[in-house]
Amino acid sequence: MSSIQDKILFVCYGGGHSAALLPVIKRLEIRNMDLAVLGLTTAKHAMERAEVSTLDFSALIGRVRTYRRAPLVGSILAMAHASHPVVSLRDTAAYLGVGFHALARDYGLVKAKEMYALSGRQIFLPTDFFIELFKKERPRLVVSTNSPRSERAALEAARELGIPSVCLVDLYAYYEIEWCASDRYASKVCVLNQQVCERFERAGLHLSRISVTGNPAFDRLAHIDRSQCRRMFRHRLGIEESQSLVVWISQPEPSRHPFSGVLGDENYPVNVEKYLFEAFGDDPDVHLIMRLHPSESRPPAIVADRVHYSDSSEALDHLLCAADCIVTASSTVGLEAAYLGLPVIQCMDSIFSHDLPLAELGVARAVETHRDLGGEIRDVLDRPLELQRPHLFDGGAAARVEAVILELLEGGV
Repeated sequence: MSSIQDKILFVCYGGGHSAALLPVIKRLEIRNMDLAVLGLTTAKHAMERAEVSTLDFSALIGRVRTYRRAPLVGSILAMAHASHPVVSLRDTAAYLGVGFHALARDYGLVKAKEMYALSGRQIFLPTDFFIELFKKERPRLVVSTNSPRSERAALEAARELGIPSVCLVDLYAYYEIEWCASDRYASKVCVLNQQVCERFERAGLHLSRISVTGNPAFDRLAHIDRSQCRRMFRHRLGIEESQSLVVWISQPEPSRHPFSGVLGDENYPVNVEKYLFEAFGDDPDVHLIMRLHPSESRPPAIVADRVHYSDSSEALDHLLCAADCIVTASSTVGLEAAYLGLPVIQCMDSIFSHDLPLAELGVARAVETHRDLGGEIRDVLDRPLELQRPHLFDGGAAARVEAVILELLEGGV
């Protein structure tokens, strides 16, 4: 049974969070550093697929006496949750049980039930659990990202107990800055670029606690042979070099924003596609690709010549390299495209647009509504494609985050 005592402890969720930390973990493994990785929800599968050993969350719970019965409560709560193919029922029960048990210890059982009924697991902040765990087995250093719930709780617990810690802010932290810039948070905060650094300064975080590192998840882009990928992808679709390729990066638009409560239009992605066809469908020199989000399962909204649909079965990197202009509302794919040197245009009329304001990050143009795209895209296509890489995009983000960790281990502040 693995212990976290005197180890560098990584705590992370899946998706972009585990993707950001994985290259850092790999670098530290090469150094033979003593690591422990707590992969929550889908992160456990992602880490193990990358041959990184992970902790058993249930076993960790068993070491904290006051939480040993938490998985029993969690198994009841898990019955109301849809199962995920890569997350075991045991892990789900452990995760929900710890979150609810900590809520009950903080607010009392009656209030905890009310809060959970209203907000579900979004209300969890199991700082109490991590404090008790770290008192029993004290890690040497804690590393996580800017997610709420367990990631936030682990970093706040480390701060309270005087354990050095690092938070890797993967993107803009539109909502998360509320706690990421707090004195109760990580010893060091690693951010995407200078614009995000200045945003954290304005929020009150002292510059000495901020390091501009970039996001290690994007390091792979520095090693792509863009010219070769462009030729191969365009040849397969029959797109001549004299023709332009505009790519729309689609995402689901819910009826309500999960954090702000702002109302959305579920037809928004399709409306953008219809407008793009309206603007460019009759132009023989322009091809359109509608790239669907992995969670989107819908038939093509448009069937026409020079209109293609793409999904996760096609390599995203190859698609980006083939494009002449990328259009998005709030996808991180827009950021990846900008790092590849591609022109990016962001529509600001999605309920998610302000969560990742690419223009404020200095990597995109912005239009107020998707119906303003036509002229902006024309302007981009009329200019020669220039390869301009944003500051710090050199594939070295993981090395910079690693350096922050090593400095803290050596007693740096």
